[in-house]
Amino acid sequence: MRLRQYPLVFLTTSLLLWLMDYGASAFSFSLGGDTSSKTISYKDPVKAEGKITVKQVKLLDPPAQSSDFLRTLQTLFQGWEFNPVSIDGRFEIVENQPYYISEPNFPDEAIQVGAKFELNYLYQIAEDGVSSSFHKNLNNLHWIQRVTNYNFLKDRKGEPNNFIDVPSFQGNPFYDLQFPGVLQPGVFKDYPFSNNVLIGHTFDAELYLVEKTADNKVSIYNGVSWGWKSTINRPKTSKKFSDSLASGVEIDRFSIPEITPGSKYIAWTNNDLPSNRCNPNTFLSTDNDSGFQLGFDDDSSPVGNGFASALTGTVGSSGNINFDVRAAGGGARGQDTGNYELFVDVYDPQDSPDFSSAASGGGGFGKEMRGLTQQNPILPNSIQNGWQVFNKVPGCRWYDPPTTYGFEFQSLEDTLFTEILDFPAGDDQEFTVAVGDSILGNFSPGDKLDFVSLLGYPVDKFRITGIDSLFGPTAETAFPIQLAFQEREGSFKMRQISQPIDAEAVPEPGSILAAKGMLLWFAGMRHILRKKRLAG
Repeated sequence: MRLRQYPLVFLTTSLLLWLMDYGASAFSFSLGGDTSSKTISYKDPVKAEGKITVKQVKLLDPPAQSSDFLRTLQTLFQGWEFNPVSIDGRFEIVENQPYYISEPNFPDEAIQVGAKFELNYLYQIAEDGVSSSFHKNLNNLHWIQRVTNYNFLKDRKGEPNNFIDVPSFQGNPFYDLQFPGVLQPGVFKDYPFSNNVLIGHTFDAELYLVEKTADNKVSIYNGVSWGWKSTINRPKTSKKFSDSLASGVEIDRFSIPEITPGSKYIAWTNNDLPSNRCNPNTFLSTDNDSGFQLGFDDDSSPVGNGFASALTGTVGSSGNINFDVRAAGGGARGQDTGNYELFVDVYDPQDSPDFSSAASGGGGFGKEMRGLTQQNPILPNSIQNGWQVFNKVPGCRWYDPPTTYGFEFQSLEDTLFTEILDFPAGDDQEFTVAVGDSILGNFSPGDKLDFVSLLGYPVDKFRITGIDSLFGPTAETAFPIQLAFQEREGSFKMRQISQPIDAEAVPEPGSILAAKGMLLWFAGMRHILRKKRLAG
């Protein structure tokens, strides 16, 4: 058919010869190879789920004179004579596969959908090696294919297109003659496809082996039926909202009205945005007239880095869906502010996908990502010369090596530490933080240490000491810590400190300003006294 592509490489396919006794008067034709139906899945450019299915291949007897196939031929090729004839032989299916083509950076996102179909005609000879009369010249063998397909060529629904699969200018009904030098006698290939992956397609074909016995005279032998179908499961309504959480106690509300009651929906948040340094741990809930569906913070969004959530539901009788987005932690601990996006897809009840596996990115349903809490911190990637190494881990998470008295942190590559967002809660209530020889102070669970506000710059190393007890039941959760980097991702290493390190305490920010003020006062007084001495 017109929507077709073939490789430029010429493929040689041998025709197999069978030995048999032609004494019997009955004709026998068989079908072999993989004739089964197969299905593959894909996504279209707007992430809707699609499927491509090749249909089961079935053997056809020569068409009856009253068949739609012969009526179509006689209508389009008037003055030709078409005679159904039974023969002996076999069709062997070489390929019957659905396929799609995608861009390299988006391997599951289709830009073309279709099917690949190929078969060989295996002819027979008598025991004495003399071919039966209708095979004396294999070059007289051809293929005729009739296609019926819905909303394929013109992307429309309605009556099926019904045509013989040759160009209108060709002047004969032989499929293989539109590809001179590509197809050998007895070999059939067709790769029908469509570049419009946003709609579904149906392609059905009747294919017959034929022989041109004279000018405008054709014998039609046995054939096969084959085809493929693509379907796309698209939501009837798709919405996207963008907002931000300015604090951990803020609640943002969104509404979608005038939805068909009984429709299924899925909603999810994405907080892994370039504008965020610390992604908010968004918690999504919904309220409709079927009742308030709170769910739980399962971090199951198909996008994001594990802090985002998703939920599914059914639209109630009012036809409205109301959503709330808030920080899952309530803002009491760590960093729960930042930008996010909310996505909602609504489906007709009969077209709703299986939501049991819809949210498969992020953390997966009910699966907490490491680093979200102090009880489940991110663990080191490796241990090198006593250092616990964390390589390219997301910022604003909890990290933890085994430790006893204390540990020191050192950045790798270009990473800089900007904050300690939180200290672990447990029996130990006070920890000492130092940068170089300067003690920055003592801190407790719930406190936040901002290096930039205190020192005027981010740091590449610091120490925490004064650890008198372990916090988790295992070495991996002994002393978790929540850190922020200057960028959204960072690498660092940390190791145990076995002995206390003496350091000089750093004054509080107010004391630093007071000290600077005193220095300026002394400098000013010195300048005044000097001027008086010179004047005297």
